[in-house]
Amino acid sequence: MRIQSKRKAGPGRRKSSTILRAAAALAMGATLAACTVQRDKGVKGWLVADPTARHPILVGSTPMTLDLAVPRGSYGLTRNQTYELRAFLRRYREKNEGPLTVGAPSGGANEIAVMHAMGQLRREFTTLGISRRDVQFDAYSGGGAGSAPIKVSYNKFTAQGPECGDWSDNLARNPKNTPYRNLGCATQRNLAAMVANPRDLIEPRGMTPRDSQRRDVLIEKYVKGESTVAQKAEDESTKVSDVSGGGGN
Repeated sequence: MRIQSKRKAGPGRRKSSTILRAAAALAMGATLAACTVQRDKGVKGWLVADPTARHPILVGSTPMTLDLAVPRGSYGLTRNQTYELRAFLRRYREKNEGPLTVGAPSGGANEIAVMHAMGQLRREFTTLGISRRDVQFDAYSGGGAGSAPIKVSYNKFTAQGPECGDWSDNLARNPKNTPYRNLGCATQRNLAAMVANPRDLIEPRGMTPRDSQRRDVLIEKYVKGESTVAQKAEDESTKVSDVSGGGGN
């Protein structure tokens, strides 16, 4: 019977195994680093390709103010001032960007005239369907002026498009096939110029009220067991003509 004895590893073998383990660890770390780099490149590539990230639209607010001068001794607003106020309030309703702020002078020589004009303003708000809950009334010092104005104001959202025209990239040589600097800039700038309400770029609008008349008709027909399909007139119906195929007689 042959008995094999195990030899203890010498210093040389221990050193070589340590080197192999270190090399394997370095290779694995390099592989993980390569994966990380590739993942980062992919994310950056998506950001570069997205025109909204490359050329963002800046949405801000601009105060819109209408000054209505109320001279001492007047009895409210003039006819032209009333027309200006109505046009201003209609623009406010179209944009729906509250709140509406009304600043009235206090302690001036025209305080009685301002009181008459404020009553007229409240009547205009009611006529145009503007709730008093959406109006904020403030007072400011008129400084003793004889015609300190009533200030009607609200904040209007504005959209500012990006500056385009950067053609510094060489479009004839693009080995990595990456988007050039000016890609999508014109679209973003045109969108900022054409949007009716820049607030739509921040949040969606609320739903409009339902059409109750048509809904009541359908519910009434459903309760009676009648058909809820809209009936068409005779002139709206169409008929497919019979066309015989193949050869004739």
